[in-house]
Amino acid sequence: MAVAPRRSSFVHFKHRDIPDRELVRDLRRLARAAGRRRMTSAFYAEHGTFRPNTLARRFGSWNAALGAAGLEVTQHWRVPDAVLLNNLADVWRRLGRQPTWRELTKRGGVSKFAGATYKRRFGTWHNALRAFEAFTRKRGGREVLPRRTRAAARPAREIGWRLRATVLIRDNCLCRMCGASPAKDPAVTLHVDHIVPWSKGGETVLANLQTLCAVCNIGKGNTGKGNIGKGDLRTT
Repeated sequence: MAVAPRRSSFVHFKHRDIPDRELVRDLRRLARAAGRRRMTSAFYAEHGTFRPNTLARRFGSWNAALGAAGLEVTQHWRVPDAVLLNNLADVWRRLGRQPTWRELTKRGGVSKFAGATYKRRFGTWHNALRAFEAFTRKRGGREVLPRRTRAAARPAREIGWRLRATVLIRDNCLCRMCGASPAKDPAVTLHVDHIVPWSKGGETVLANLQTLCAVCNIGKGNTGKGNIGKGDLRTT
């Protein structure tokens, strides 16, 4: 819906005494007229009654003004690395696997930040994954270790999302048997599996886990013969 500019460039306004509710009401008015829940400062500068800086000063920031009006925040500024990496962990948990760069979208609520945000912050998507790997290791290092008992309990069979992420990043998201990768073929599904099967005494630890595509993992079965050795397939 086309919205005509509301403010004339020849009229000067003094908005120091405008109540907060009037500023919020104008944001909501323009959002309804334009049929949108997302409002950029540039769009408001052209069509709004007041100036974006007026709202930013009154509420502390443009995003805070949008929040007061119940509108979606369109841009995030100076977001700490920890917030970006925690969001990546949340997306990973929702999907149950490592997300691709294209899957990091704010549409549908999958991610709070787009993939481009990670590229701008870390340089490349691969660098973002490396930063995430270091982040998860650091968080794991702060966890309280259980006290040692006479008979150490065997680790659980289930592979947690954090350990799964570490294995995938270590193996560069490549099948260690055939080298298949979702980056080369979107139809490829990667699994993280035990090298020595759990049923034969294998433990759920990093050294006993490997990345396999669905085809190789099914072919390996429970034989424990799917390991290609201690060397990892890594891209240069």
